[in-house]
Amino acid sequence: MASFLEDKDSEKMIVAAIDFGTTYSGYAFAFRNDYANDALRIQGNTWNSGSRVGISLKTPTCALFTPEQKFHSFGFEAEDKYADLAIDDEHHDWYYFRRFKMMLYNNPHISRQSTIEDDKGKLMNALEVFSAIIFYLREHMLRAMHARSISEGVQDDEVHWVLTVPAIWSDQAKQFMREAAKKAGIRSDQLDIALEPEAASIYCKHIPVGKRGQELCQAGEDIAGLEAICPGTKYLVLDAGGGTIDITVQEVQGDGSLHQVYMANGGDWGGTKVDEAYEEFLIELVGPQVWDRFKMENRDAYLDIVREFEIKKRTITPEIDQKITFKVPIALNEVYQDMRGEELRLSVSEGRRGRKMAWIGDKLRVDASEAKKLFETACGAIVEHVERIFEQEDAAGTSIILMVGGFSESPMLRHAVRERFGSRKRIIIPQDAGLSVLKGAVLFGFDTRVISTRVMKHTYGIQTSKKFRQEDPESRKTVKKGIVYCNDKFSNHVARGQSVNIGEATEYHDYFPLTDEQTRLALRVFTSERAKPKYCETQNCTYIGKMLVDLPMNLPESDRGVSVRLRFGGTELSVEATVKKTEQTTNAQFDFGVLETGK
Repeated sequence: MASFLEDKDSEKMIVAAIDFGTTYSGYAFAFRNDYANDALRIQGNTWNSGSRVGISLKTPTCALFTPEQKFHSFGFEAEDKYADLAIDDEHHDWYYFRRFKMMLYNNPHISRQSTIEDDKGKLMNALEVFSAIIFYLREHMLRAMHARSISEGVQDDEVHWVLTVPAIWSDQAKQFMREAAKKAGIRSDQLDIALEPEAASIYCKHIPVGKRGQELCQAGEDIAGLEAICPGTKYLVLDAGGGTIDITVQEVQGDGSLHQVYMANGGDWGGTKVDEAYEEFLIELVGPQVWDRFKMENRDAYLDIVREFEIKKRTITPEIDQKITFKVPIALNEVYQDMRGEELRLSVSEGRRGRKMAWIGDKLRVDASEAKKLFETACGAIVEHVERIFEQEDAAGTSIILMVGGFSESPMLRHAVRERFGSRKRIIIPQDAGLSVLKGAVLFGFDTRVISTRVMKHTYGIQTSKKFRQEDPESRKTVKKGIVYCNDKFSNHVARGQSVNIGEATEYHDYFPLTDEQTRLALRVFTSERAKPKYCETQNCTYIGKMLVDLPMNLPESDRGVSVRLRFGGTELSVEATVKKTEQTTNAQFDFGVLETGK
């Protein structure tokens, strides 16, 4: 492989990061002079928490659009406005999106035409929704800078943006976010994509050591500060967010850079799994028919349940032993009584859980043991997955678990991790675990080279035609200009599990047009979990998009071949191509399905 790195970091006057989270979102920024003197001098925004008392450093990832699909509001403001509309029964034609980021994790064929559902099942173009929110956060930050009189003389091209994404996201999802940012007015050359667990790791790397470092860490079992993360140390980053759990294993190098030793992995076991468990708990109490009617006819009351639980779940701890009170709207009891002919409180007291809960007015009193069960699925999946990672050869010698992300602030998850690993590993939890990704993304924007290597999650290859061999299946045989080809060969560019340096490129692979009329090659890109797949269209390979390469038209047919190489190691893949005959660069780009109308 060849290595290449273009240093543009020193040109960035201001770095602004947007953490577009499943549950909460926010932004932060820093000036180069501040970064040079004190890397942790990062400024953010405090959001007024709407109808609730207090302020927050992030705002809920909720967006409200008018009946005409025009952006109206975001965050706490969107929550309050939609609740008011629902009280007046005027919300039906509006579009309210909440916790919709996961659609990028769940949709393998995301494109510009993809749609997402709002809370009532109404569809809207996904790119329009995402780009409107990025635009809102971008403009909000620029206005905040101006209001603080710190943006005088700052030009748009002096602000470099960083957008965070889960490390386990697909290449298609990353490209979708870049497209959304472009639509929101952020130029592609002014944007970096940061992987969330890496960003958090970068932030923690900058937390001062010694006495001050001790003070910045939460007091608790097995938490003693960050000075243990020194050169040669392997540590596991557990980034527990609202939607996804992102995990990677890194090793600190002698020059302070971070070397990934085990590929990014994880799953959808974030904090929203606890919310889902609570809703399933209520459905079990009232029945699915009652619950569906309640949600449809009492949207404002349902929103109250959601917002109330978001606060209440943070108070559930492993040590708590008294009953926990959940506020439940009277409207739910009224719907239950209308459909079942009896009061809900009587049904609860007579049910199989009757001794463990009681209904008093608009409050449900639940035994602590029942409340703790809401965390079992999420916490269990996380610790089991981490256990499996520690069993891998590449993760051998990992001595630290670094817990970051909003869900890492949950006492229940912390307890689950300590119970399983506390006797074997050192567990470090920064005080502002929920802001580690956001602040780390700013630091990453100033020095993208701090991550020196990454481990490939997949084998990447190009579907190509090669001369037919005896072992090739007859079904893949094709004849072009009298020559027999196998038309489904996997041209391997990089293998799963391979460690790749940042900016590193594969060796060139040569590709040729099959007809005189071709003006560009549309090379189909596949990934595989296998290291050396032979054919593309099998159950072991996945089509992820196309590589588009312009062909020279002023050369004889035999000289129109191109040499192509992929550049790995960054948070996104890139492609380079040259005309084989002249060695001149030709235009090439990836299209991971986002630019297409479909697959």
